[in-house]
Amino acid sequence: MGEAESFHRIAMSPAGNAEVKAQPPIYKRRTCRICCGVAVLLLLALVVVIVVLSQTLFKFRDPEVSIVSMKLESISVALDVFTLSAMLNISVATDVRVTNPNHYNFKYTNSTAMMFYHGQQIGDISLGAGEIRAKQSVDMAAIVTVEALKIVESPNVLSDLESRIAPLNLTSSIPGRVNVAGIYKHHVVATLDCNMEIWVTNQTLKDYQCTQHVKL
Repeated sequence: MGEAESFHRIAMSPAGNAEVKAQPPIYKRRTCRICCGVAVLLLLALVVVIVVLSQTLFKFRDPEVSIVSMKLESISVALDVFTLSAMLNISVATDVRVTNPNHYNFKYTNSTAMMFYHGQQIGDISLGAGEIRAKQSVDMAAIVTVEALKIVESPNVLSDLESRIAPLNLTSSIPGRVNVAGIYKHHVVATLDCNMEIWVTNQTLKDYQCTQHVKL
């Protein structure tokens, strides 16, 4: 009986040498398979959780910038026919709203509002810095005032005086960043570009249109 058991436990290698192969107990092999299966299931569950969070809680959404109100405070243009230039005085009040649609705070710095007349920058004002909490909005009120600005582009001035409509452009630039779970920082620059038409004669705002741009 002992010789038979020894015969079953001995296997010949390709080189003709005798090797002893000890098979692990069945319960140990079953436990190993169960552990591997549980590890695979946990890994799959972790992948699913990461995908869901990346598309919901951690998904970055562009901040939204809009104009709540815009009002022309005053405007006057004095034309000097001898020097073919004009002196412009203008004041525009605006209220810019920034909305943070993310589930984490949005910090903004060095925000500015700039005014242009026929592509020439004629004024600017700082909107300050701050932080917008998750799913919240902040209104930034500003008054851009230009006093006694000499404009040498006489063809544009003459044309505007003839049509009694002066085109202006107001651009608000709001750079900032979001910190996702304290791990990943996302930098953005939200810009609101508004084109306005102003009645020069009665000093009223004729119309304005704004478009939003987000630069990553």
